Amino acid sequence: MAHITFHAPRVAHFDLGAIVRTKVAEVKEALARRAEYRAVYNELAAMTDRDLADIGISRGMIEDVAHQAAYKN
Repeated sequence: MAHITFHAPRVAHFDLGAIVRTKVAEVKEALARRAEYRAVYNELAAMTDRDLADIGISRGMIEDVAHQAAYKN
């Protein structure tokens, strides 16, 4: 007598908790980077043109410097 055995394909384990934790961590990281950007931007924007010149930054470079400080690490 012939026997047929059926093996259902294994489905990859779906861990919703891990996905949520990963997304929460990504959001926290994005918020921290944005806070760093704002802090650097505000600090540089509050400086006088002379103070900025002393550190080699023009007022037009503030956005770029703040972006590098927050996102290029």
